[in-house]
Amino acid sequence: MVLKPSKLTLALAFLSALIVANVSGPQYIYPTFGSSLNDRFEWTPVENSIVSTSCFIGVSFSGPLCAWMLESLGITKTLRISAVLVFLGPFLVAQTYAGRLPSHFILCTVYLIFTGLGGAAAFLCTLDSQSHNFKERRGLSMGLTTASVGICGVVFSQINDLLFGPNVFSVNAPYSNDSTYHFLMFLSICMATGILLGSFFLGPIVPAYEPILPDRVDQEDTIKSETTLSGTDLLKHPIGGGIFCALFIVIGIGYVYLANIGQILHAISSESDQHDRNLHITLFSLGNCGSRVIFGALSDLLKNKYGVHRVWAFVYAIVTLLLALMFLVSHETISLEELKPCTVIISMSYGILFGVAPAVTTEFGTKVFARNWGLLLYAPAFGSQLFNVLFGVLYGTEAEKQHDHLSAVT
Repeated sequence: MVLKPSKLTLALAFLSALIVANVSGPQYIYPTFGSSLNDRFEWTPVENSIVSTSCFIGVSFSGPLCAWMLESLGITKTLRISAVLVFLGPFLVAQTYAGRLPSHFILCTVYLIFTGLGGAAAFLCTLDSQSHNFKERRGLSMGLTTASVGICGVVFSQINDLLFGPNVFSVNAPYSNDSTYHFLMFLSICMATGILLGSFFLGPIVPAYEPILPDRVDQEDTIKSETTLSGTDLLKHPIGGGIFCALFIVIGIGYVYLANIGQILHAISSESDQHDRNLHITLFSLGNCGSRVIFGALSDLLKNKYGVHRVWAFVYAIVTLLLALMFLVSHETISLEELKPCTVIISMSYGILFGVAPAVTTEFGTKVFARNWGLLLYAPAFGSQLFNVLFGVLYGTEAEKQHDHLSAVT
């Protein structure tokens, strides 16, 4: 006889995973306050590009470290360490913004890298918990979890609009008491609290040694239990290498687009403001979230019913991303309205990768999932840095050309 956890226990674990995931995405929240930091410290385009991807650096390059923490310390201790990190990061940035700490861009980068590390470790705990507790519907359960972290951008951008907008705080307030400072303080407390609460509920409910009857396990789980690959063997595998390349391209470009949306909007129209930035962050988050849920469930259906491998979703994501980019570069001028569908399409491509990739990764073994996912996160880490430096250089060069042109005209 197979012992099964109660529905209430499963529900609490599932909801806790969604809550923790929703406060574990500082890389999606950064654009909400990133432009304010740039205006405050007057960074160069390259410096701003480095700071804007610092959260993502912490998320991606910390993958093996997060996997080691999870395997060595367990989910509960890892989450509590993460709560401390995600509190300290925004808190120190807030004090820097207020002028109480040195304002060098490298220091802000370090603070945000540790914030990203904490968020990545917490998010990895949610995925590991879901992979153990919902074996038959990993695509859907992981899709919903990754959707939750993806939608945190829209949650916090709307909170910023409603609770920290110009109608609440004076635009002439000192830096130590303006909307950005209070939002950063709110962010540090909210993220830390959500992750800390999750530490009491997350984790595998069914013990690993519990016997499972063959007739209760579907074919997919049987295959997964027979396949265990990690390290360089994972990258040498055609599917493992395909995941790495897809993450490098789609996530790398997608995150650079999101992190620099303020500069993109300003380049299109000098009249764009915080509301426009929040709107595009909201659109990106909704497209990102929706595609994770839809394609997570769709990958389960196609895999289980028709035998179509989940990796084909990556092909669709890359093609749609390239079409959106071709539209952007083929027009000399573009309006703010025309940019909206591009934001949605890019966000959906981004979401497909992060929604389906974890489920594909579990096919190489649930016992080594944390290790493999940490390794694969190097792909978007390198991709985001490469594309972000290119963006910073090209943006700075184009800005200088336009400035010289305007100076010559006047």
